[in-house]
Amino acid sequence: MGGFAPAAAAAAEVQSLFPSDRLTTPDPQQATGRRVSLPRPDCAVDAAGCDEARLLDELDGFSVNPRLAIRFSDPIALDSLTRTAAFVLPLSPEPGMSPIGLGQLVWDAESHTLYARPERVLLQARRYALVLTTKVTDEAGLPLARAAGTPLVSEAAHGISAQGVVLQRLKALGVQRRDLAAVSVFTTQSVTIGLEQMRATIDAGPAPELRFALAPGGARSAYARAELDGLELRRHASTDPAASLAEPVKVPLVLVPPTDVRTIAFGRFSSRSFLTPDRRIPATATRTESPAPQSTEDVDVTVYLPAGAMPRTGWPVAIFGHGFGNDRHVVPATIAGTLAHSGFAMVAINVVGHGGGPQGTLTVLRAGHEALTLPAGGRGVDLDGDGRIGPTEGVSTRAPSPLALIGIRDGLRQTIADLMQLVRAIRRGVDVDGDGRVDLDRERIHYVGQSFGGIYGTLLMAVDPLVRVGVLNVPGGPIVEIARQSPAFRGLVTEQLKLRQPPLLNGEGDFTESIPLPGEAPERQPAAGALAIQAFFDRAEWLTQAANPVAFAPYVKQMPLTGVGPRAVLYQWAVGDLTVPNPTTAALLAAGHLQPVSVLFRHDLLAAGLPDRFKDPHAFLTWTAFPEVSAVGRAAQEQVARFFLSGGRQIEPTLPQFETAGALPAMER
Repeated sequence: MGGFAPAAAAAAEVQSLFPSDRLTTPDPQQATGRRVSLPRPDCAVDAAGCDEARLLDELDGFSVNPRLAIRFSDPIALDSLTRTAAFVLPLSPEPGMSPIGLGQLVWDAESHTLYARPERVLLQARRYALVLTTKVTDEAGLPLARAAGTPLVSEAAHGISAQGVVLQRLKALGVQRRDLAAVSVFTTQSVTIGLEQMRATIDAGPAPELRFALAPGGARSAYARAELDGLELRRHASTDPAASLAEPVKVPLVLVPPTDVRTIAFGRFSSRSFLTPDRRIPATATRTESPAPQSTEDVDVTVYLPAGAMPRTGWPVAIFGHGFGNDRHVVPATIAGTLAHSGFAMVAINVVGHGGGPQGTLTVLRAGHEALTLPAGGRGVDLDGDGRIGPTEGVSTRAPSPLALIGIRDGLRQTIADLMQLVRAIRRGVDVDGDGRVDLDRERIHYVGQSFGGIYGTLLMAVDPLVRVGVLNVPGGPIVEIARQSPAFRGLVTEQLKLRQPPLLNGEGDFTESIPLPGEAPERQPAAGALAIQAFFDRAEWLTQAANPVAFAPYVKQMPLTGVGPRAVLYQWAVGDLTVPNPTTAALLAAGHLQPVSVLFRHDLLAAGLPDRFKDPHAFLTWTAFPEVSAVGRAAQEQVARFFLSGGRQIEPTLPQFETAGALPAMER
């Protein structure tokens, strides 16, 4: 009696791919022609998940850095996922490597699902194909098989077919139809269009006027630096009238001596605000609608004018963008003196939600005069109703609300709108001291931003044609990646995971996300609960791409937006940054091919000889206040000034520890 031949082993198949335009609906009002339409979780079980999906469904495409999800029928060999075996393919020509390999691999053995990211950020409002070929093998070495009964190319249920374009593009790469196991076509979201539309709305109206009449009785609020004995800030920190103001903070006037700075002035302009009272910008159809102004808001301004003879057209301007949790009063004073010495006026405003509440005060102390009390111009709001106004409340909140995910996005977009209106106020003409002459040059307008200011400054440089030269100091992105990687902000993420309903926190006082950094080995055993955290981070990043500097980076120099042109920019960063970790800055630079215009401060070469309080080099631009490291701060600021003086054409390494583009040391996690 003959035996049965052993059954042939079945090869693994692809069961599903994400993203896919099948999860969209046609919408001719959107710039991409479609709108996201995700399946809802059980809202009784995952209320926050439902809210997040609802917000995502307002978008016109998928993330430009999508969390790819590929479900297989059986385990696969992760080593077979080479750039020629599995990749993302642009369906129209674009700069950068193509096809785009998969990185940051995470394998879920229970569901046989691979999660990954494209090795570079994708461009906005474009179609891509996620391609799996038969070069991918299962654990037995068998080639991936095409699933029976499923289309070769998964595309939108309605719309123009992309299959012909996909096959043509693949053929040019030497990939034949028979080599394909599965393909999914998807469309990326519009990223910059909201700010472009806001700029158009601003330009369609009159430029605001910057006035200096904040002293009691409407008197002029411009003061000779030589007469100032001190400036004391008291932030509005509580809604309790009995304890509303925080302890006074002294502005470091010693860093802006009268030999460099002639005048310090405090002004105000009326800015059109696109924010609703709950601090969001309502979603609009990206083709047919523009964000509409909701109100006007007074935005207060600090101006430092240089000493010496003013140029005929006024002093060239450096707009300063402050960091997260800071304000327009203290940090700008650490930089204004150096820039004034080189002939630049400095102008600064508060970011949305910063500077405390609106009742804060600024006390002006002058020799031989009574103290004057001016409004401090805080823009904070008690969003969570706890009676306190946090240092960033109004652009971020602890509240367990889906609006917490988009608060920073829309707060930053409004801040850019404020800055664009400030630029137009400068171009209108600014007479600071009331002598009838314009003090600020209408044309020579520069930008320098530190940390958060470098983050939103990247957005400003990409969208505003009137700011032609900028220095972005220690930025990074996406913000969710900064927050999870940074010891300074990880606690805030922990709190959000704890407050979310249902909570996602998978540890005691911390969380484990099991996300490898770019270039690291695949994560084969993610911690319990880590996949849900990864999904949450992906949704947060997707929702905030419209204010993500990494998403804007390609449009700064490499692919300028219509009517803007390439920007002259310099990026400064530091080895071992503990606040904005190096991988997040590297991601920003790589996204826009900005490495050639970056300078790296080699803090690792100096750290051993410095006190522990300088272990984190994140604030090196402002180190002029500390004798031990003042030379570093001064050198960084002088590099900014020289870059501005050259019109953005020359980057000078002002210290041996400042390295221009080239081979960089291994970045710390």
